[in-house]
Amino acid sequence: MALVLARYSTLRTLEYFRVPRDLPLKVNDLVVLRTKRGTEMGQVKGEVGDPSLGPKDSVGGEVLRRTTMEDSQRFREHREFDIKPLRRQFRELAKKHKLPIRFENAETLLDGDKLVIYFSSEDRVDFRDLVKDLSEQVPQRIELRQVGARDAARLTGDVGVCGQELCCISYIIDFVPVSMKMAKSQRISLDPNKISGQCGRLKCCLKYEDDLYNELKKNVPQEGQPVVCEGKDCHACNVDILGQKVTVDFGDGNREERDITEIQFEPGWSEKDIRRYRKERKAKIRAEKEARIAEKQARADRRNQPRPESPDRRQGQDAVHPARRAEDEATATESEPETAESDTAPPDSEDLSTGVEEPATQAEPDGVDDSEADAEPGQPDAEGAPGDGEQRPKRRRRGRRRGRRGRREGGNEASHGGPPAPAE
Repeated sequence: MALVLARYSTLRTLEYFRVPRDLPLKVNDLVVLRTKRGTEMGQVKGEVGDPSLGPKDSVGGEVLRRTTMEDSQRFREHREFDIKPLRRQFRELAKKHKLPIRFENAETLLDGDKLVIYFSSEDRVDFRDLVKDLSEQVPQRIELRQVGARDAARLTGDVGVCGQELCCISYIIDFVPVSMKMAKSQRISLDPNKISGQCGRLKCCLKYEDDLYNELKKNVPQEGQPVVCEGKDCHACNVDILGQKVTVDFGDGNREERDITEIQFEPGWSEKDIRRYRKERKAKIRAEKEARIAEKQARADRRNQPRPESPDRRQGQDAVHPARRAEDEATATESEPETAESDTAPPDSEDLSTGVEEPATQAEPDGVDDSEADAEPGQPDAEGAPGDGEQRPKRRRRGRRRGRRGRREGGNEASHGGPPAPAE
């Protein structure tokens, strides 16, 4: 028997129906169908033939006849039926029985003996008491059918962000599962307001390009996977699947976008391998950072650590003015030869006690008095006064140096047997 694809009911259900051999049909013809619920009006959506049905395809019934004028008139009357009073009654009874359900839509079959009410609820509910109370107010047989969020959007009808009628109303036969993985692979914003449809679920159009993305992903590496570019080891930090471009990170802060033909990578990496590689890479970077911090801290500790000889050197230094200390060091350097010579001669006891330098005495000619010879111009007399009325030049006294000169001169006199006696 030949089969034809037809759409019926408010849910726009598409199913195959058996067609009599003597009934010619074409696309968009209105027909009367016998379904599992009863007699309904539908529309042909395919050519009559003998298609091979899949595991999910089923035969919903059979085609009775082509639609007549009486069938069309009765169908319009049922559609023009005002459902506002029915919605009000349904809400009152749901509130009375405390059922968390929402009225979506209702339809009457072509014979008019059965009323189908569609409602939505997040959980399964027991509505037997509600049907019993509602049947007392409605003369027809009542059938309550719970629908999901996508079917609820199909019943209400709307226009999507693309400007077209919702896909679930226009041509989708069966809803296919849509996952968040499809949105991630297509690099779509994960904002729920952008990837959700009128039903509050993920948009059905995410499924349309998923097969193409899965095919193109085989030619590009995954984000974070190690690759080789220009003979250098790097990793992919961004992948353009449609453009077949890869942004590689060379590790030194340099990132460049390269064509897929310019890099080499190992295919077949899974998400688990990517996570393990990222974990190892982060651990390596952390270890290098800790090593740099430890080295920097060690250098700072070495700079702040005092030298071991500094306290001893500072304690050994006398609190002497720098100018005085430099002058004393210069004097000691000049007097080193004299000190060595004076150490060999025995010092005179009188010179060491007085510490006054005495001029050397030489032999004088006859007739010259000792007092006159001593009182020469510019030389001090016996009492220490300057001779010939001249003042004695001021000079700085250095006791240590004068003492050394006295010891030296005293030693010379002792070696020559004392001063010479004056001539008679």
